[in-house]
Amino acid sequence: MLTLSWASTAQDHESDSLNAVSVEVEQVNINHADAPTIARMLDGVGISRAEAIVNFRDEYGDFASLEELLLVNGVGEVTLRNNQARISFE
Repeated sequence: MLTLSWASTAQDHESDSLNAVSVEVEQVNINHADAPTIARMLDGVGISRAEAIVNFRDEYGDFASLEELLLVNGVGEVTLRNNQARISFE
């Protein structure tokens, strides 16, 4: 009985520790960042794709949503899904 009580206490403490951990993800403002910054901040986005994002933005205006980034040649759903927490618009 004592062992179960201790295990429960240890498990409760472990749960509290997990809940206290927060993962902060650095974001990049896709409407203001230059190509090298976008390439550095986003997984799976190299300089060529980052330049395509900047060129698209310069030609058509700021992005309002993740879905609009799909209009950029070379940006697909997997890239957006992997980076959605890293992309900001304002």
